[in-house]
Amino acid sequence: MEVAVAMTILGVGAAVVAAMHLTWPAPELPAMAYAVSNGEPGVSDLKPFEINDVSGAPVELTPGGVGSRLVRLSNPNSVDIVVMTLQAVPGQPLDAAHNRVPDCPSGVLSVRPMAEPVSIPPAGAVEVEMVVQISPDVPDACQDSVFPLTYSGRATRG
Repeated sequence: MEVAVAMTILGVGAAVVAAMHLTWPAPELPAMAYAVSNGEPGVSDLKPFEINDVSGAPVELTPGGVGSRLVRLSNPNSVDIVVMTLQAVPGQPLDAAHNRVPDCPSGVLSVRPMAEPVSIPPAGAVEVEMVVQISPDVPDACQDSVFPLTYSGRATRG
């Protein structure tokens, strides 16, 4: 009895000296792709929950540094849901012209999964913090890069 949801958000990054700035577009503009788990009873009538990065301000990370993003999870259903998992996976970084940066591996950026399940009331929303970390060994090629993030999660009936 689970609903799976995925969302892609492009992060606009710029490295200044030893700092990396990661920003995301306005929360009302994300591109979303949803999927409902197949073969699970009681899920077909549930709408997918929504994932929106609502931090607004850029995250500045120095090599090895840790920051956070505030993510809003919204329940469009008329019943309680429990979001069991939420994670984000960095994609291949892009330059300012939106070309891939082959010498900047996506693995230099990581996002810790949500630690605990959260309940969301009908037509309600909750905000959770996602911890973002940059590797201590960031290649020079990563400067001024854009990191795409794909958020995904699973929810069950509450």
